[in-house]
Order: sequence, then C-alpha cells, then structure tokens
Amino acid sequence: MTAVRRRVLVRPDVIRFLDAEAGSCAGRPEAGGTLLGSRRGPDLEILGWTVPGPGDDRRPHAFTRADPRHQAAATAAWNASGGTVAFVGEWHTHPAGGVAPSAVDLRTWKRLTKANGRPMAFALVAPGEWGVFLARPGLPRPVVRRSRPIEHSGLGVVFA
Repeated sequence: MTAVRRRVLVRPDVIRFLDAEAGSCAGRPEAGGTLLGSRRGPDLEILGWTVPGPGDDRRPHAFTRADPRHQAAATAAWNASGGTVAFVGEWHTHPAGGVAPSAVDLRTWKRLTKANGRPMAFALVAPGEWGVFLARPGLPRPVVRRSRPIEHSGLGVVFA
C-alpha cells in the first residue's frame, strides 16, 4: 500500500502574519494561538489564526493557550463557513531559539493529534524565520517541515 503524501497549504495572509511575528518576537515572551483551516482530502489549508489573549500564559520560554477567545474564534469560523473551517493546529513563537520543536512541542502535538484523530498543522516562529510541521496521529515526530518558503503565485505556499 502506498502512503498518502499529505500537504499543507499556507495562504498569503497567514504567511504575512507569520513573517510579521518572526520580525518582532525576539526578546518578548512566547506568543501563540490556533490555526484555522479546511481539510481537503489528506491535505490541510491554513486560512486563519488567533492571537494571544489576556487569559493565555506567556512566559519567556513557554506559552499556554488558555484564553476562551481561541475557542470562540474557532466556533465562529465553523459556523460562518457552514462547517468547513475548523481548528487544524497551533502556532507559537520561540523568541530565544529556532524553529526546531522542543520535547514539550512534540508531546503537545502528539496529544492533540491523538485527541483529534486526524493530521494537524503546527507553526513555529523564531526571530527571522518560521517553519510549518504536519503531525499525524500515532507518529512520535512531525512528518513535514519546511522553513520559511518563498510565496508561489499569490495563492500561498504548499509544504509537502
């Protein structure tokens, strides 16, 4: 049986957001939020994001998403799209490091993909760069990683 090659499409407005975070995260506490998007067969399309809220825990080397605004945004996106746009992953910054996932990141991704039972996308943002990862249920490590790519044709960037 041939394995399905999964892809993540990151839309231009999301790319601009991640670029802006990469340009401003140095020296600040970690930040993060959710990634909102659609599932297209085995692929994910990232269409939007949430930003940290007052209920989130932001520390120099840790971010915990706890503000109810993240869930409210995901619910609103779901309702507005007729059930096609949903929570598909998370993003957060590494202001003092690179885009390599930490052991905590890998554990969190494993837990989230297991709970959702579907592949999920994760973005890590560091000063001057960002990367996208795809994690699948049952696998201990992400299967896709590409650092900050060049935009293609105004449609976004595909990570495969």
